[in-house]
Amino acid sequence: MPSVESVEIKRRLLQEGFHAKWQSAETIRDYVQSLPPYPALKVRRKDWQTESYEAPDGEQMAVYRYGEESAHSGVLVYYHGGAYIEEILPPHFAFAEALHALTGLAVVVPNYPTVPATTAAPLNRLLAGYYDFVHSQTNGPVHLIGDSAGAALALNAAKRGIESGREAASLTLLSPWVDVATNNPQIQAERLAEADVFLQPPGLAEVGRWFAGEPGVRDPLASPLFGPFAGLPRTLVLIGTADCLLPDARLLREKLEQEHVALRYAEFSDMMHAWPLFPMPEAMEARQMIRDFILEGTVEKPAYEEPQGAEARSAGDGDEGLLAAGSDESKDNGGRLS
Repeated sequence: MPSVESVEIKRRLLQEGFHAKWQSAETIRDYVQSLPPYPALKVRRKDWQTESYEAPDGEQMAVYRYGEESAHSGVLVYYHGGAYIEEILPPHFAFAEALHALTGLAVVVPNYPTVPATTAAPLNRLLAGYYDFVHSQTNGPVHLIGDSAGAALALNAAKRGIESGREAASLTLLSPWVDVATNNPQIQAERLAEADVFLQPPGLAEVGRWFAGEPGVRDPLASPLFGPFAGLPRTLVLIGTADCLLPDARLLREKLEQEHVALRYAEFSDMMHAWPLFPMPEAMEARQMIRDFILEGTVEKPAYEEPQGAEARSAGDGDEGLLAAGSDESKDNGGRLS
């Protein structure tokens, strides 16, 4: 049975009309046009360091780092969600802080270019270069994690590691958006759009077409579901059953198993899209699974208590709404999460 907290968060999302912008191609086009051009994020956040990565072709992006890397401890690269249209938002920062508290690893979060400033090929090229850079600068293992669109980026980064001989130590995919067409017939058959308080297929499909560009929506750079998976590191996939991305997560599970990837897969009953970012018991359970998975085989694991400050921010007690978290940072980027 869903927790009281999860029911309340769903109620608030519906009350705020969060998923309304995803109802059609027209509504999401209007929404994207209302966003400031990338890069718009201006963050001064306590205990965070701001770095800059410059690709070989001269393209630059800001990277935010939380926690220091100790000798041979490694680093966790977190690709945030946002359907390729949003920059990093307060719930992403709060989740990254929780990841550091969970694992003891330094966490880096690249603020990558968004649609319409980029498409799948150049974005994956930029992030492949960034992954190689992180791997070359890190003494210990590199772990990859992403939610939603960020999960697809993390999956492609892991593939890059296979190609470059710089394999990731682990790969964690939360509510992965692995087919940007978002047209799996099981979405309708299981009435998932009616259950989803976060996303809707028509708007997602429209953004997916923009992001895929000329190669089309079945290009693995846009929709990694259609690419190869052999050689991937051990992988954890978490998905909620009230998420319209559920059918494609199940297809992903099948393909990973067919290609003999060491996989752990879990469906959380009645959970919405990206629920591990929110303050509810089911998120705490998911975070513990993530911690145990990333630190598997580690002799000494850090003590962990859920960081109350991060939870308060992700809960969204301010005036900007549940997902904006009511912080000054959210106002710099429109206070939106997708």
